[in-house]
Amino acid sequence: MFWFDWMSLGIVVVVAIIQTVRTSKAGGMGLTLFEAAGLVAAAVGANSLAGSLAQAIGVQPVVSLIVIFLIFAVLAFIFAHWLFGVTGWSFESLDGLLGFFWGVVAGWVIAHMVLRIIIMSQGENGAVAEVMANAPIAREVYSFRTWNALMALLFKARLGPEFNPDVN
Repeated sequence: MFWFDWMSLGIVVVVAIIQTVRTSKAGGMGLTLFEAAGLVAAAVGANSLAGSLAQAIGVQPVVSLIVIFLIFAVLAFIFAHWLFGVTGWSFESLDGLLGFFWGVVAGWVIAHMVLRIIIMSQGENGAVAEVMANAPIAREVYSFRTWNALMALLFKARLGPEFNPDVN
């Protein structure tokens, strides 16, 4: 395992633990659910807008990716706090387990974005990108291979969503 495997694993575990504690202090798993969903939306938005914004204002794509992700993440956290205040979602005895699960999702997104930033800053032929195929944890965090394989299997069994994950 490489240093970025350990970094990815550390980010996911630390964020999951923090979110589990925050779930118990908040009094419901809704806060961590909304934050995880907001981080996913922030990552998707940042990845889709970074290239065009960087070209429009004349900065490196990695800089625009970082700035857009941070702005969207802060807005997502504000919206998550407001939404949790309105709904107060809680599953009582399952809050700890669900908070940990949503923490893993949030940590995964953060680790994915850190890896994406590292690879973008080094280039596609950089040190991390070259050995990513041999890094089991970082490869999974970066490329979602297991998720894509599961969706392909469910699609073939007609149990998955009504789209083909093999087609972009």
